[in-house]
Amino acid sequence: MSANKLITFLASLSLRAWVLIIGLMLALIPASFISWTSKLNSPLFVASSYLIEAPKGGANIGLIKIPDAELRAWQQDIHSAGKLGALLSNILHSSDATVGLLLPGAFDLQQGVADTLLNDIAKSSSKGKSAEQAKELLRRKQLLLDTLRSKRVVVGSHLGLRSSQEPVAMQAGALERLATPLRNWFWPPSAIKESADEMYFPQPGLAHYPLFNAEKSERQLIAFLGEELSYGEFLAYYLFAAAKLAGEASDNNPWSFYWQRDKGLALGDKIIATSPQGRLLTYNTVTERLTPLFNSMSLEEGLARGAFPDYVLIAGESAADLQDLASASYSMLNGKLAYQPWWFVCVSTAIFLSGSLLLVFLSPRVSLVTGLLSVSIILMLMLISQMVLAANKGWWLPMAGHCIWIFLSFVLMRMWCSHSERNARLQLRADEAGVYMAAELMAQGQLEEVPVVLDCCSSNKMVLQKYYDLGTAYAGKKQYAKAIETFTQLQAKSKSFRDTEQKIQTFQNMLAAPPKTLHDVVDVASTVVINPRDMQQKVLGRYEILQELGRGAMGIVYLGFDPKIARQVAIKTLKFNQFQPDQIEELKLRFFREAEAAGRLNHPHIVSVYDVGEETDLAFIAMDYVEGRPLSSFVKQNNLLPPFEVYRLIADVAEALQYAHGNNIVHRDIKPGNIMYNPSPYQVKVTDFGIARLVDDSKTSTGEILGSPLYMSPEQLKGKKVNHSADIFSLGVTFYQLLTGKLPFAGDNLASLTYEIIHGRHRGVRTVRKELPASASRITNQCLQKDATDRYDSAAELAMVLKKTIKRDFASEARKAGYL
Repeated sequence: MSANKLITFLASLSLRAWVLIIGLMLALIPASFISWTSKLNSPLFVASSYLIEAPKGGANIGLIKIPDAELRAWQQDIHSAGKLGALLSNILHSSDATVGLLLPGAFDLQQGVADTLLNDIAKSSSKGKSAEQAKELLRRKQLLLDTLRSKRVVVGSHLGLRSSQEPVAMQAGALERLATPLRNWFWPPSAIKESADEMYFPQPGLAHYPLFNAEKSERQLIAFLGEELSYGEFLAYYLFAAAKLAGEASDNNPWSFYWQRDKGLALGDKIIATSPQGRLLTYNTVTERLTPLFNSMSLEEGLARGAFPDYVLIAGESAADLQDLASASYSMLNGKLAYQPWWFVCVSTAIFLSGSLLLVFLSPRVSLVTGLLSVSIILMLMLISQMVLAANKGWWLPMAGHCIWIFLSFVLMRMWCSHSERNARLQLRADEAGVYMAAELMAQGQLEEVPVVLDCCSSNKMVLQKYYDLGTAYAGKKQYAKAIETFTQLQAKSKSFRDTEQKIQTFQNMLAAPPKTLHDVVDVASTVVINPRDMQQKVLGRYEILQELGRGAMGIVYLGFDPKIARQVAIKTLKFNQFQPDQIEELKLRFFREAEAAGRLNHPHIVSVYDVGEETDLAFIAMDYVEGRPLSSFVKQNNLLPPFEVYRLIADVAEALQYAHGNNIVHRDIKPGNIMYNPSPYQVKVTDFGIARLVDDSKTSTGEILGSPLYMSPEQLKGKKVNHSADIFSLGVTFYQLLTGKLPFAGDNLASLTYEIIHGRHRGVRTVRKELPASASRITNQCLQKDATDRYDSAAELAMVLKKTIKRDFASEARKAGYL
């Protein structure tokens, strides 16, 4: 990507994208971000100090202030430091105090020319004043050396780390398991440099421990030289000396004094917790309220006293850090500390990530007032928890920077929301105009122009619904290819909008279904047909014949027109010449009786019968003309309807059968060819009611039972009297075939087919099509029971079971289709 493309890409990003990007960047650089915001958190640490109880009584720490000129003289000429030796000797002999000596530089303890000369004078045979003075100087120096090398005396220097200082032993912890680059990225060590001043290179045997630069309330207890070497500050060794004096630590025990990155500094049995960088915060250095009461004294007072506190610090009068150093010592001795735990890096990352994500994705969903109130509460809780955890647990979690970022992100997101809402209002107006124009074009029948208008709109629900309406309109005109194209466009804009995917599959099945034929093939799958002559009349009763729709077992089906009410009807005829002359009167009587009964059926899923009539050689029934195709168009394995649609269809047909059974009508010829289906708008209707009842206990002129043997129940094939259970069996066969594309029973001829239906066992529906739900097996198995009493008690029970199954197994599809 070129620089220009990168700049163009960055410029195209919205405020929302920038908030997310910056939040992710801050989550990846938490250590650096925390260091930038340290000054922002200082007031919060001061505020948290008011949750700490103020010291009571004396601090048991003595401060001895030496005149600066005298202290400098001691450093420059060790032989003149007799008072210092006397002071230290007085403290060590009159108390059990641990002494800390703070120097601006370092003692030069090396043997020089002056020492050689003094030794020569002292050893001379002369007993004069000079010899006595030389001996006194040598005695003072030796006294000072003895006291300085005491284990109770620790010398600190402002010169920094010395070459001779031994590093603190390090113990491996949890952080050492991480790769060094990763550890240094999230927990960068506090690096120090070795002092280059060789003038005060200390003599071996007398260590000068550095006083690292620190803020008022922050101490650098451990610092690093390189990646592996850690060095302690003066206070670390001072407290270690005090622990040894108390018997809590020992030089001979390596576990008495060591550093562990994820815990802190171990002093015997006690651990002073620090951050992985070796830092900690001391409460007693923050405010005057928490400053302890120290026992301060001058050099002369120190020389004259006979008792001292347990901890004594000696420094020059102008040493500005003496008070802070003493207060820090008090905090460490009394546990008034706070430190940043190693796991705060993880907390910091989580805050940046969750805060940025919540603001980016949830902020636009709430109002300005609600968002501002929520953010204010969150920020207050964060800051309060920061102070409470520091005071009570000693965990310093600096979150001021995080709070600033969250508030700034909220402001940026509200700006983005305001801009987006303004654009959304403009887009909504454009969408409303586009939808209105599309509706006008659809009303005028100009469907081809509608996509041009809708493509200029957004993908809101109003526009998507208009695409859906357009696809439905194409389907209503039987333009299934156009309907598929429209629903495909809709799916590209919103894949989950309503039942778009199911509509596409259904219309593809409609295109793949074979065209309607004028003649059915006569085989074991079809109703037995007696070949009639072609209809010559153009009028039946008052109905005009428009065209032939198809042929069935009893006669021809025509598309007719009723001129009285300007309505298209389907006219089904019954040819008398296919029966014996002595049977015609009885047939006519039963025909009209059954037609009258069927005409009383008024159900949304049953074809309505409008009229009956009689001509010279036939009778006819005028009924509702149903758009769509028979379900027999969808019984091939490569052209099956979706399982949800099949469940829905069979449930509606079962309700229709229950209605007919309640009116004492049994269909007796339920099969896919007698169920008409139109996918858009959804419609299913059962046909041939009343006609099938006509052949009750009757034979054809060839001696065969009328009906469709593939779908007949065992009792029908046995010639027994049938009831509603026969329809349930036939509907179960239809359900099985629509789900799998196969029939449950098959045979090479009518005899073998009859045997299989009466005695054979069908294959489980899920062995034919494995992806079907378990309910398909349960329902088909009960419908296809040989004994009628073992089937469902009624079609209503079957419908109820199917509807419950839809809610359980096809909830998502049902909601999209508006079924639930």
